[in-house]
Amino acid sequence: MELTRSTVVAVPCNTYDSETVYQAVCTGVNALGGIDQFVHPEEKILVKPNLLKPAEVDSAVTTHPDVLRAVLRLLQESGCASVKYGDSPGHDAGVRSAEKIGLNTKEPIYGATFAPMDKEVCVSFPEGLTEKEFYFAKEVAEADAIINVCKMKTHALVRLTGAVKNLFGLTCGYRKAREHVKFPNASVFSRMLIDIHRCVKPRLHIMDGIVAMEGNGPGAGTPTPMNVLLFSSDPVALDAVFCALVHVDPETVPTNVQGEAMGLGVYHSDKIDLLLAKPGEDARRQTVEGFAAQYGNPNFKADRLKKDMLMKSLAVLENFTRRPMIHKDRCIKCGICVQHCPVPGKALSFKNGKDHPPVYDRKKCIRCYCCQEMCPQKAITAGRK
Repeated sequence: MELTRSTVVAVPCNTYDSETVYQAVCTGVNALGGIDQFVHPEEKILVKPNLLKPAEVDSAVTTHPDVLRAVLRLLQESGCASVKYGDSPGHDAGVRSAEKIGLNTKEPIYGATFAPMDKEVCVSFPEGLTEKEFYFAKEVAEADAIINVCKMKTHALVRLTGAVKNLFGLTCGYRKAREHVKFPNASVFSRMLIDIHRCVKPRLHIMDGIVAMEGNGPGAGTPTPMNVLLFSSDPVALDAVFCALVHVDPETVPTNVQGEAMGLGVYHSDKIDLLLAKPGEDARRQTVEGFAAQYGNPNFKADRLKKDMLMKSLAVLENFTRRPMIHKDRCIKCGICVQHCPVPGKALSFKNGKDHPPVYDRKKCIRCYCCQEMCPQKAITAGRK
């Protein structure tokens, strides 16, 4: 059933102080009707943060651990006794990413245990529009309910990564390369992401935007404060509010367009009921535009396209997709980008020898940006040259 209207709750929060974050998370969830609206104590619950790769906690690469802890604490205090948390990022970095930001994966956090998400199972999805079955981490198939705790970041392929994109981490890391090859452009890749949501039906989406990532996201950008947590049962609407905050036209973000077209959610602001909630105060309605004017950042560094008649066509939009470029002055010739290229035969290689940076074969490159995500030197960016 297609959504006609959706609610997004915004809670201003300018610190990662653990108690402040917890109160903000409780405020946001309560404004949506309370945690009991989404999960029940007897259910098996999987909490899915963004653990893209091992990175410092203040780099804004991952969901901040105090936001994750706040969600796990809320679940424990609500009587939920069977809770796991985890992610399956590319290249099997889940455990290392969690421990890098200070999470002890060997000990429960508010009763929740770490899910390694390194073994996959096949889940049938006959009503899928892009796939009739998905290979998810086994913890996904075992869960009764999924809570998505995403990070507010830019993304080279789909412009912005938020609630919709974060569930790509439900597929085992080693399978992601194959999915990028199978769905080689932003539009078809986004349709596959929407099918993942339609298949697993996550109950609640929470976006960590206290400190976001701008610029060369999702793994090599710059942290920038946005001072907000966002909450919704509609991942498309939540991402659309993110767009408004950073002054990106939501119609140029393919996960939004495909999400509404496939009935997952809504991205038009006139279909979104925005509630501004602060701890200790009643939530009040505000327009998306008014909220963005008050709390947004028009100087947020993101890939923006001006909407005109041509942009109505996604086929034309694909022609504007950027491609990865290596900055020779930053490249240390480590070969990680070559190693993690998912294209059979590799789309980049040490064609000129290992004393020189790798070279792209543009005819093979599918612009999945795996190279850019995994570069440890931030030497790869996306551009249109």
